[in-house]
Formats: sequence, C-alpha cells, structure tokens
Amino acid sequence: MPVDHDERRRRIAEVTAAVIAHEGLDAATIRRIAAELGGPTKIITYYFAEKQELLHFTWQHIAQQYSDQVAALAPTDIIGRLMAMAVADEAGVTRWRVYAAFWDRAARDPVFADLQRRHIALALEQIAEMARALGVAPDQVERVSLLLNATVQGISVQALADGELWSAERIRAALTDQVEMLLGRRLA
Repeated sequence: MPVDHDERRRRIAEVTAAVIAHEGLDAATIRRIAAELGGPTKIITYYFAEKQELLHFTWQHIAQQYSDQVAALAPTDIIGRLMAMAVADEAGVTRWRVYAAFWDRAARDPVFADLQRRHIALALEQIAEMARALGVAPDQVERVSLLLNATVQGISVQALADGELWSAERIRAALTDQVEMLLGRRLA
C-alpha cells in the first residue's frame, strides 16, 4: 500500500503539537517527536530538513485545523464560531497552548512573527465576515473584529491559567455578552 506522505506530515505535526502543548516548545525536538511516533529520527528528517521547518509546518497545520473548524459553521453563528476560536474544549486547550508557545517564539523570530501576523489577520477576517453577516455597519466592522478577537484571546489566555474559572459555559456567556454589547442588541 502506498504511503500517504501528506497524512504522515500531518501526523508528525499533530504529535509535535501535543508535545508542545504538554511540555513546551523546547521539548519538541526531532529526537523526542520521533520517539513519540515510535521510530528513528529519519521518520522526521525525511519530511522536514530541520526543526524550524517542522515547527513552521506544525503551526500552519494547527492554524488550518482551527480555520477549517470555524469555516464549517454558518457565518451568522457568531457565538459558535467564537467558541471554536477560544479555549472551550480539550482541542482548544491544546491549540491555545501551542499558540502561546509560538507567540513567545514570534517575539524573537521574524519568521514566526510573520506567521503570527498572518494568522491574526485570518482570524480578524473571519470575525469581520461574521460581523457583516450580522449587519454590522461597514464603518464598524474593523472595530468589532478587533474587539472580539481581543476578547477571545484574553479569555483564552486566562482559561489556560485557570480552566476551572473559565468553563465553556462561562466563556460562552462572556462572548455572548460582548457580542450583544457591540451589536447593541440581543442575539436571537
């Protein structure tokens, strides 16, 4: 049976993300990822020339999963979409732990800073799409997008530190309150 190289690269990225989420960016060595996959380092180096390339692909893979999850929901399901962006479930916790690790890297590495800017731009565009679908005035779309993105990020960072305080229900309620405040009306 032929090897699905794209699937293998995605699997390596998922294992890398899990290691980063549980132990931090420094723990995500090629040797460690290979061990988690149950094979020699060649299993990684066949697909990725260096650790930086592996980390870059892992970041893009995680961002694509998030983007696909958000895009699968109707643009008018603003709370569902914002919940998909937040730390509202186990997958969200893993994703946000990886994001937080990469944010630290982005502060010192221009390649990761560029990835971060592109990811934030994508999130802002997805939120803007939601705002437009809900009838936000064109001159307010950017403002609403920035505020909702900041809300999701702020809540998610807090939830990483105190998941008991920030349950999925509390996150949903806070996001609903913020959206209703910005829209000036209750959601249906």
